[in-house]
Amino acid sequence: MTTFKALFNQMGKKKRRSVYLLALLQLVAASVFALWALFSNGGAFSNQDKPIAWFVMVFTFAPLADMAYVVLSAWQNEKEYSSQTWRLVPVSSSKFYLANILSAIVNGLYLVLIQIGMGVVTFLPALISNDVRTNIWEINQAISKSSQAGDFWQKLSDSFPIGEMLSALLAFLLFAILVYSIVTTLNLSSRTITDFLPDKHSKLIRFVIMIVLIFIFIVLTNNLGSLLNQLRWGETSNGLVAFAEGNLMMALIDIILGSINIWLLKDFHEGK
Repeated sequence: MTTFKALFNQMGKKKRRSVYLLALLQLVAASVFALWALFSNGGAFSNQDKPIAWFVMVFTFAPLADMAYVVLSAWQNEKEYSSQTWRLVPVSSSKFYLANILSAIVNGLYLVLIQIGMGVVTFLPALISNDVRTNIWEINQAISKSSQAGDFWQKLSDSFPIGEMLSALLAFLLFAILVYSIVTTLNLSSRTITDFLPDKHSKLIRFVIMIVLIFIFIVLTNNLGSLLNQLRWGETSNGLVAFAEGNLMMALIDIILGSINIWLLKDFHEGK
């Protein structure tokens, strides 16, 4: 039997190519648009802001690259579920499913780290500007004064509560799993139903089935949300409790969809 770690690494290695491609495209697009903004008539940046033009453009294109990665990685996930080569790997359906989704999420986080690195690098030219250096020095002085007064860490903790930030990160990960799970459920269930039908007009039939399944999923999600709202622990202004409720709901849906997907992979779906 293939270990989960080995399968995860192989799937991650394949998805990493998309990460590098998207990061490169983001950097190239940001560079081109930064140059265009700097030298076009009128200019999109003032003289004071020109040193940070490259940095701004990199982070302007970051959401587009991230969304492109979600679409591309979801497509890769479904392709691997249908790949006869991958399905011949001696591993359980549950490990195969988890390795596929988790490798996509980890590589998505890797893309974010690359984007942060690009942001740091593209900000370096801004240090040439005296205005930028002055602003950084003023910020550093303000932090030093707050630190000496003894209230810096308290203000930092109040502004960025660790508990809520960790809960937000967990919510992000659960939501990422939810997105991939929904796509997989729609894909596998529609394929499974189509396999029991005649081949004639199979693409049209599958499209109709997908629409019906999406409608059913929306209805079930709304009903589940209403049910969970009725079972809430009461109104609260505590951010951690609110995050916990939301995370619990997403985790529950992830588990349900994951169980359905693993069942479909194990008993009905075969690689082609």
